[in-house]
Amino acid sequence: MTSPLKGSVLITGANGGLGSAFAANFLTSPQAKAYRGLFTVRNPSTARDLQAVIEKAPKASKFEVLPLDLGSLENVRTLAADINERVANGTLEPIRAIVLNAGYQDASAKALKPLTFTKEGYEMAFGANYLANFVFVLDILQSIDKENGRIVFVSSWTHDAYDPQNNTPPIYKGEEFKTMFTSAEALSKGIEYTDDGWASGMRRYGASKLLGVMWMYELQRRLDSDPALSNISILSMDPGGMGGTGIAKRAGPMIRFVTGYIIPLLQHISVWLFPNGPLRPTRKSAQDLMLASFDENYLGTHPKATYLNGSVKAVSSVESRDEAKQKQLWDESVKLAMIRDGETVLKNWK
Repeated sequence: MTSPLKGSVLITGANGGLGSAFAANFLTSPQAKAYRGLFTVRNPSTARDLQAVIEKAPKASKFEVLPLDLGSLENVRTLAADINERVANGTLEPIRAIVLNAGYQDASAKALKPLTFTKEGYEMAFGANYLANFVFVLDILQSIDKENGRIVFVSSWTHDAYDPQNNTPPIYKGEEFKTMFTSAEALSKGIEYTDDGWASGMRRYGASKLLGVMWMYELQRRLDSDPALSNISILSMDPGGMGGTGIAKRAGPMIRFVTGYIIPLLQHISVWLFPNGPLRPTRKSAQDLMLASFDENYLGTHPKATYLNGSVKAVSSVESRDEAKQKQLWDESVKLAMIRDGETVLKNWK
């Protein structure tokens, strides 16, 4: 039996923060009548924030909650294979948009050296925020809508060491921190620092976001050169500073207080004055993710390699636009992820 739906929309990290806000926005949007929601979380049985959203969803909503552990490339590959099988046999609609939202951040006082690693032994911010997305997208390309599919990577101003928003508190103070990428191999092991735990953890987080933006440009070039996949677009979106999301739960008491209580009070006023300013509630950034996923009026039909600051087109960091570094990152990522022949439908993945 042919599905009445046009496709599906997948978001990672759907439990809490921006992920739950996107799920809530999607389920009450006109698009929910035409697309199935696929909400991935680490453990569906404990995804209380997402469950609260689902309980308020319209009765006719079509959605699924899927388990995904970005700290395990084996788990990533397993979910991708399951989705590919279902799309191939017609029990799941092709993916119209995949939103890579899930993120890991450890900026605690003890984070001078990396504390958490993936099952493959990679530093967790590198592994979960970047390499897992690299593998997931390559594996799932065969299931993405070949005419209008979009891949949306949730970025951050921390990807740019020269962005003044990184100065409160300072993260990249000192010229030695301005060049963020020398090799994926080094970042995969986790860089150790000696100055400050908060800044150290945020540098690793920022580096993982830089890799995602660099990957956007390189993947788009490779998609464009593959006739079967050339209509798929990849975008990156900076959602701004969003209080109350819980991403800073490993930070020190003062940072947790500011991000958990002060910013949530200020962001509703700030976003009214400056819609794409530094502070935004998750509902605003969720709307911007919907725009990145579906809009054709402002973005066009195929918004290829587009960087967004909220709802407006922007320019990513100088380092992220270095084509030589983008190519180096791709080559090293293929090796670190151990991509195998036949794993992806992308013709020029090597």
